[in-house]
Amino acid sequence: MNKSLYIVADLGLLRAYRATQKNADRQPHLELIEELKPISAHQKLSDQLTDQAGRFPKGGGAGAVSGNLSAGESLKSEAEQDRRLISRLAESINALLADEDVTHCSIAISGAIHKELLEAIDPKARAKIGQVLASNLTKIDPTELVGHFEKLPV
Repeated sequence: MNKSLYIVADLGLLRAYRATQKNADRQPHLELIEELKPISAHQKLSDQLTDQAGRFPKGGGAGAVSGNLSAGESLKSEAEQDRRLISRLAESINALLADEDVTHCSIAISGAIHKELLEAIDPKARAKIGQVLASNLTKIDPTELVGHFEKLPV
């Protein structure tokens, strides 16, 4: 049985839909088959870093506030968090596309992460991806999703 999937993703949400065609003259019906909301994507970085050991205070003078990360340390932590989230999204997409019945996938990924996420997906899974939109469609109604992909040139 040939299956088509539609996947929408950003750093904080991944939704995968299975397309079922009831009538040949209508758009396919999309059924939600997986939703991933990584908790770390919805937390502040300061909430995740509860251990004060190894943190560097801003500045070094008497007026420095202890416990605040220096600007460089904060950026490094945010980049590492993004890398881990992208890796987790890629693992989920790889698992979805590993199904032998899945023959085609259309995917919309937030523009900020679409290149990194596509590179993180296994080549065998990537081969099933026919259409890629660099757009965040995670909040769009599933009934409108197929229309966005139909606008793409073939």
